Amino acid sequence: MQSQGLALPPEPEIGPSAARVSTKESCVDPLGNDPDTGDSNKCGLYIEEYPPRLVALGRVYEGSITVYNIPLLHDQVKVGVEEVRDADVPIPVPTKEVKVIGQTLNTFLAWPTHLVKRLSEQVFHCH
Repeated sequence: MQSQGLALPPEPEIGPSAARVSTKESCVDPLGNDPDTGDSNKCGLYIEEYPPRLVALGRVYEGSITVYNIPLLHDQVKVGVEEVRDADVPIPVPTKEVKVIGQTLNTFLAWPTHLVKRLSEQVFHCH
């Protein structure tokens, strides 16, 4: 659990502890140039406000069931943060090491599914 929230290189596509699902029809695009999905895995990460506020940009890792060996809840999705928009805002699912958006750059996080929105569509549904 000590590594949770630390900046680490991307997790491998296939691991011994994670069940994987086919990403053929999903929004995952590891190379970033799939003609069918384009940038559909790039998402805005929001916090619960009225209206929800965009605080970071990242990518969704659909099919993941854990983040640093911590199981995702049914209403969460794994995201990788690529751009911070509001560094001082508390994240929706804090960890021991990561509590505010400014600490999340280039990390993997659990994020509430209803607060992850595709940049090209309205709402990302994990299941």
